[in-house]
Amino acid sequence: MTIRIKQNFVRIVTCISVFFFSAYITPSFNVETLPALIIASLFVVILDYLVSTITNIHDYPLGRGIIGFLSSIVIVYSTQFFISGFYISFLSSIIVALIYSVCDYCLPNR
Repeated sequence: MTIRIKQNFVRIVTCISVFFFSAYITPSFNVETLPALIIASLFVVILDYLVSTITNIHDYPLGRGIIGFLSSIVIVYSTQFFISGFYISFLSSIIVALIYSVCDYCLPNR
């Protein structure tokens, strides 16, 4: 249980860092405030965790690769509809999901 909590904390910090960095280099990606950034990161990590637990996609290398990338696109893009102050275009969500997926792939799975 503690490993899972530590793993999710690292994922949240990674997601915050990716969003912060990506907001500067990606066109049509805007996060208005720091709380919006933190809440959006929590939202993405929770949705990613739920998708991976329900489908077990992170247990397989292909799931952590292509399928994880495609689910990250949908999750990052849909975040703007639930979090106020988080705006992203579809093309920008592909770029951000690519960066997030590479960082997520480098994190230990277990």
